[in-house]
Amino acid sequence: MESLFCDYRCHPPTGGSSACLVSAFCSVEPILSVGTSNNQIVFFHEEGSADDSAVITTNDNPSAMKWKPGQKSLAVGQTSGRVELISYQMGSATTSSANTSIHSSRVTFMEWNPSGTRLITGDASGICCVWKADKHGLSPSIQYRKSAPLTVAVFCSMSSSKSKSDLLSQAFSPSFFFGSENGGVSYADDLGHCTDVQQLSSSIDTLMFYEEKMRLVIITRSLLMTQIQVNEDGRVTPVMKVKLSVAGDASSRGVRNVSWAGPGLLAAACGENMLRFWDLAKDENYVLTLNSAGLPRSERAISIAFNPLQRYVAAGTKDGSVVMWKFVGDYSDNNSKKSKSLTNAADWRPIPACSIQGSVNSLTWGPGMGLLAAGSDFGCTMLAETILHRHLNDGVAAIQTNSDTVMIQSETGVNVDINCGINVKGLVVDSNHLVVWNGKEVQVYGFDETNHTTQKADFPSPARSVALRKDTLFMAQENRLLITNLQGVHRNNVYFTETEGLPMLLDLNGNFLAVTTDSGIIKLFDVRRTEPKPLGSSGHFVDPMTNESLGVIRSISVNAEGTRVAILSDKIHGTLKIREPDSKLHVYDADRDIVDNYDFKERGRIAVSAFWDSKEPKLMGCETRLASNAVLKSVGGAEPKGDRSTKGDRSPPSPKRSVRGAEEGKSDVAEPKGESDSQVLRVTSDSISSTTPIEVMTMFVDADHGIRMQDVFPLEKPLEMLVGLNVPRLYFVQKDENDDGAKSTAPNTSLMSTVMRDFVGLEDVDSTTKQALLDFSYYLTIGNMDEAHRAVKLIKNPAVWENMANMCVKTKRLDVAEVCLGNMGHARGAAAVREAKKEPELEAAIAAVAIQLGLLDDAARLYKECGRYDLLNKLYQGQGRWEESVKMAQDNDRIHLKTTHHKYAQYLETIGDTRGAIRNFERADTYKTEVPRMLFDQGSMEDLEEYIFQGNDTELLKWWAGYCESLGHFEKARRYYSRAGDDLSLVRVACHNREMAAAADIVNESQSKSAAYHLARQLEAMGEVQEAISFFSQSGCYNHAIRLSKAYGLDAELMSFALKSRPSSMIDCAEYFEGKGEYEKAVQLYQKGGDQGKALSLCFRVGKEGKHGDAMFDVLKGVAEDLGENATDAELEKCADFFINNGQYQKAVELLYKKGKKFDYAIQLCIDHKVNITEDMAEGMTPLKTDDPIEQERRVLILEKLAKACKKQNSFHLACKKYTQAGDRLKAIKCLLKSGDTKNIIFYAKQSRNKDIFILSANYLQSLDWHNDPDVMKNIISFYTKAKAFVQLASFYDACSQVEIDDYRDYEKALGALKEASKYIAKADTPEATTIAANLQTRIYVVEKFVNARRSMKSDPSTAESICLHLLNQPGTEVTQSIRIGDCYALLIEQYHSVQSWRDAYDTMKQMEGRGI
Repeated sequence: MESLFCDYRCHPPTGGSSACLVSAFCSVEPILSVGTSNNQIVFFHEEGSADDSAVITTNDNPSAMKWKPGQKSLAVGQTSGRVELISYQMGSATTSSANTSIHSSRVTFMEWNPSGTRLITGDASGICCVWKADKHGLSPSIQYRKSAPLTVAVFCSMSSSKSKSDLLSQAFSPSFFFGSENGGVSYADDLGHCTDVQQLSSSIDTLMFYEEKMRLVIITRSLLMTQIQVNEDGRVTPVMKVKLSVAGDASSRGVRNVSWAGPGLLAAACGENMLRFWDLAKDENYVLTLNSAGLPRSERAISIAFNPLQRYVAAGTKDGSVVMWKFVGDYSDNNSKKSKSLTNAADWRPIPACSIQGSVNSLTWGPGMGLLAAGSDFGCTMLAETILHRHLNDGVAAIQTNSDTVMIQSETGVNVDINCGINVKGLVVDSNHLVVWNGKEVQVYGFDETNHTTQKADFPSPARSVALRKDTLFMAQENRLLITNLQGVHRNNVYFTETEGLPMLLDLNGNFLAVTTDSGIIKLFDVRRTEPKPLGSSGHFVDPMTNESLGVIRSISVNAEGTRVAILSDKIHGTLKIREPDSKLHVYDADRDIVDNYDFKERGRIAVSAFWDSKEPKLMGCETRLASNAVLKSVGGAEPKGDRSTKGDRSPPSPKRSVRGAEEGKSDVAEPKGESDSQVLRVTSDSISSTTPIEVMTMFVDADHGIRMQDVFPLEKPLEMLVGLNVPRLYFVQKDENDDGAKSTAPNTSLMSTVMRDFVGLEDVDSTTKQALLDFSYYLTIGNMDEAHRAVKLIKNPAVWENMANMCVKTKRLDVAEVCLGNMGHARGAAAVREAKKEPELEAAIAAVAIQLGLLDDAARLYKECGRYDLLNKLYQGQGRWEESVKMAQDNDRIHLKTTHHKYAQYLETIGDTRGAIRNFERADTYKTEVPRMLFDQGSMEDLEEYIFQGNDTELLKWWAGYCESLGHFEKARRYYSRAGDDLSLVRVACHNREMAAAADIVNESQSKSAAYHLARQLEAMGEVQEAISFFSQSGCYNHAIRLSKAYGLDAELMSFALKSRPSSMIDCAEYFEGKGEYEKAVQLYQKGGDQGKALSLCFRVGKEGKHGDAMFDVLKGVAEDLGENATDAELEKCADFFINNGQYQKAVELLYKKGKKFDYAIQLCIDHKVNITEDMAEGMTPLKTDDPIEQERRVLILEKLAKACKKQNSFHLACKKYTQAGDRLKAIKCLLKSGDTKNIIFYAKQSRNKDIFILSANYLQSLDWHNDPDVMKNIISFYTKAKAFVQLASFYDACSQVEIDDYRDYEKALGALKEASKYIAKADTPEATTIAANLQTRIYVVEKFVNARRSMKSDPSTAESICLHLLNQPGTEVTQSIRIGDCYALLIEQYHSVQSWRDAYDTMKQMEGRGI
């Protein structure tokens, strides 16, 4: 519903003005308490009226006040420290208790716990007191003392307390936090426990408890925001600290004006030209500028307040402005961890600002809906929101146009405005009476068709809702349904129990009344008798599956039979209890005692009103608006973006009837603009643009099919909102701008009715036909076309059948459409149906029917649905919508784009738009023929010449030049031929004029072959043979040049022409030269012409004759090199023999293996004539691999033969490669060994992984200087090991040991080598291995003895001497084979010398001499 805010100045009873120091709203009733600067506490009611009898005068100025939750008791703290509790009743205010002993300085804060059993207060001297509240008043319970003034406090509502009973929650008060100016934060309870939990660097300005996450939010004077996690046991954990970025001097005054603006969303007024928002749930922030609400940049926000019931955030400025924003986003997922959605500035829709006197120092929201108090230095102002109501009953509509004005209009001529003198909060109307109320009083007005009005009654009543039936009023007040007459005289009562709750909303339709309570109870009554009769048991507004509440009911509407109640509700979010409109339309079914729903969320919309038809119990209408203000421009309907014809949007059903006509009091029927009544668009729900601000939807509701949408259409200006429906019409509020266009004058408001879609042209039918049409519409909605046809089959009115045919377009029923068109007598339409059945797509067929019915926009929509843009293109063309046709072809039908441009050009040609036609002929690429034709037909030759000249199109220039040439205008023709670059035509014109020199210049300059050919023909005709031959050659027509050269015997030039000509001409010239005995030229031309056989034959024949021997050899050489794969074996053999006979063995070999693939013959030729085989030749003589085993065997033989040939030529690498390709790796390695290429030998051995190859390679490596090359030694050992040649490996180690002894006398290394040899010989299983092993053991024994003797020579000389003597005295050759005897003697002599045993040394030397050492 539309709403507006009205401001009411709160005047104190004493008159004058005084500053508002502190203010607070009662949570039970809209009572505002204001503490003023003249030591008074004044109580105000709605509209700013003061309770003169309830003024409290205090000793000092009030500094803090809080109303007790759920009661009309006010706690007040004064600057002197006095704390008192004031009980308020209408007309009186008494102090129930007062205390001056606890606080001796200014009371800085007061906070009640949620149950109202405890009050905490703090003062400027650092005292915090917990007060116990009971029926006797306030009594101090616990005191906590701090060293610095206290600033702020907040209760910690633990989540676990939610599960406690009411009695427990009253007995146990939650703990609380309080802060001080020295930055300390304390955690305390009412049992005497107090703990300092945080010490910050500056004064605590704000404490907020984030209940969803159990966090305490702290903001200090130095703009530091700290979050502390609070556990259920009272322990706290710091979570995060962040420095707030605030401009201006906020750092000196702090951030004190802070309010919750949603779950986890803080809003603050920091003295800037903006409000700052911090999303604690998502750790993001954003701002709302005052400019967005229309305030100048100089304004500064200094106060803030949030209303969770209506999602309003209000800000007060230093210059006296109060500006508000309404949250139109979605709170539901903001606290979800999985949600990525964030609130942002776009979620807040500004509301026009109000102005008061003085700076707005404080803002306070009252209970209920839309009540705001703004305090300033000049007093207090109350802003009250007024919802503009409307009601339709018995064909009469009451529409609230202002806070106290109601307009009444009817189709019978009633048109009157009633000024009620009260702030209207609800209204109802019937055919003769209007009832309005404001929660305090009820007024009853009477009116008649002469527009005469009388006030029949005005009586006090706290009614929350009122219903009117004839002379009876039903009022919901307190815990009962009060029934009175129109003068308020009591007739009856219907009481509601405490369990059922308080009655809140009433709605009456005919004889049935629906009542809903604040507990979600739904009751239905039959009110035809004096005492209302309950219909069944009470219903519950709960989910049928989970039995959980579906929200808070905000609007109800009952149907004509009293069996169903349409309900609009709000969802409650978070601990702030934020009310957010539910996207669902709920319908309570009394027969089934269940709540059905229709969700508008998928359409991004919410329902704002719902109305049942006054007669049809299944039919209802619903007005919806966008859920977000992203595209919402105003409360009224705005033109949706996009083209209506392409988006499928349509205006409300036609025709429209305006209740207020050109003259007041007269009715008038306004014809619909645009299409006729029979051309009203039919649309489906998904065809309406999702950005349409307002939509109206009609629905059918029944038990079997639930809630089904019957029709939907956008509400566009001047229509504002739906008022109700009464078949066959829908009623709307219409606002027309004043004729003079004055902006200061409010628009005219009137009632507008439109005919429902299925009743267009049938609005005046009898009741039987009306019911048949309703049944028809119902069955169409549920998709039962057979029952729909049966419902109207007896109706003879063609308009009914036309309407049904139109519906068949929507439901896509071709079969029913054919029947409907037959009953309409629409022969052309019936033929269209039969033709449409040939289309493969159903939508295309239905679109053809729609075209016949004149539903062109529906046809366009259907073509789009099935993707038949070609047919849509034809439709647009048939309608003359050429621009749309071209645009659509560009986007979706490009295959017909040029055709579309061509047809558009033809259309423009018919209407005389030559320029437009030319432009579209060019886009269609048909301008080369169509534009000359069009201008020629018009006789516009000058325009045609200018177009061609300016266009510079080659084809058109040639055409125009040809046209001029045909007229004999050669100069003009030559000019256009030159511009077109047509050299042939220029030469032709020059030759025609016998300007041969100019023609030759053109040819030479342009190098045009066609021009050269034309000139050559002309010169030949003139007998200029030499020049003709030259230009024939230049044109590439060598056959003509050859023809003339042969005819005139010009052989010198003939050969060059022949080589450039095609093969057939070459053969002809070859025969010509052969006949003249010029064999070299003949052979060359035969070869170039592709007749290789004839070229060879001629070479051999001439060679046998002995003529031209050397010359023919060179020619044959070239022929042989050019022989292709198709050459015969005989030809190749002849060529080869020719080369062999002439000693050209290399060329013979290349010819044999390259052309003839005679690998065997070629290899043998290399062997016989010692032709050196290169690597390229070897590769060329290697046959390709094949899967044929015979061919593979032949390949191996050829490779082996090739390898042998290479081996004979000492090309060991090539031989190795070919043996490898033949698979004989052993021969390959032998060849490689002969090459001495150690690196490749090692590589080849490693790649081959063959035992014999390993042994051969290792044996080869032993022939090298392996002792000085560690890599070689390593490879020897590796190869023997891989080959498991343990005997050879042992022998190698034995040789290593001998080298160590002989060359280096290193017996330790020799011993190691012998041991390695012994280890590997043990692995050998050959007979000789045993002998070798025994020999090695003997040698190891001897060497080991000698090594020990050398080691012990210094430590134990006697032992070393005995060992040496023992070795020297050993018989046999074991010692001499193991060690050098001289080394043993030398060791002894060295020992004797060291001990100066000269005789022994001398004797030992003699023994050496005796042994020949």
